[in-house]
Amino acid sequence: MKKFQYVKPSTLDEVSDILLKYGDEARILNGGTDLLVRMRDKMITPGVVVDIKSVPELRELKYTKEEGLFIGAAVTMNEVICSDFVLERYRILAEAAHEVGSYQLRNRATVVGNVCNASPSGDTIAPLYVLSAKVKIFSKDGIRLVPIEEFILGVRKIALNPGEVVMGLQIPDIEGKSGGAYYKHSRRKDVDLATVGVAAFCNEGKWKIAYSAVAPTILRGHKAEELLNKLEKIDEETLIPAMDAAASEVSPISDVRASKEYRIDMVRIGLKRAVLAALEQYK
Repeated sequence: MKKFQYVKPSTLDEVSDILLKYGDEARILNGGTDLLVRMRDKMITPGVVVDIKSVPELRELKYTKEEGLFIGAAVTMNEVICSDFVLERYRILAEAAHEVGSYQLRNRATVVGNVCNASPSGDTIAPLYVLSAKVKIFSKDGIRLVPIEEFILGVRKIALNPGEVVMGLQIPDIEGKSGGAYYKHSRRKDVDLATVGVAAFCNEGKWKIAYSAVAPTILRGHKAEELLNKLEKIDEETLIPAMDAAASEVSPISDVRASKEYRIDMVRIGLKRAVLAALEQYK
């Protein structure tokens, strides 16, 4: 591993100053589950590693009815999984976070890191799409909120300007009846990347669908949503047109994990299983 300078700022202003000073030479260290592996394998060779875990605002995990749920950039997957108000109001996100790696990895990995890594197979990202999450970003010019679908631009590509740092994720409050589920299909049951993922969320009878690992970014299932929102009764039979619609709106590739055709079939199955599981939670 190439030698690098390690810095540990304690404020967002300091983080921004360091990023502006060093530019592309600087890399953020949060959980480190992706960064350190890429550095070890010499895929990246940063000159400066910026540890942000001591910035107080980034450690916050809080819920208010006015603003909804805030997940700070340094909040780990296991902290999200074990949070009572996340489990009560945003269970789909807790269940998706539980799909990430092993227990030990989830003690280091963060939901914000999963988002900033911008992998189309990131398990927490599709649920964040259907929950209408926004990314909260700090810079010297102030704070801005960016819808997650506008923040993730492609594989490992995110909408951050020089000197900006992600503070966390803001998810609006959920009013009324709701239920959601994330279905993940992978080659192994545990500790594996998604071959296909489907997130389904229903709030007051209105459905939102998102697919992972079937395109360069997470895809919203607008065609499937339209059909689901017209159904008076949802069961395995009435779901068939929505399953077909889901298969028609994804664009997967063939790789070492699965063929294009297999992924399309699994999207159909994933939609059915995610929607039926979400209905069980609908309350």
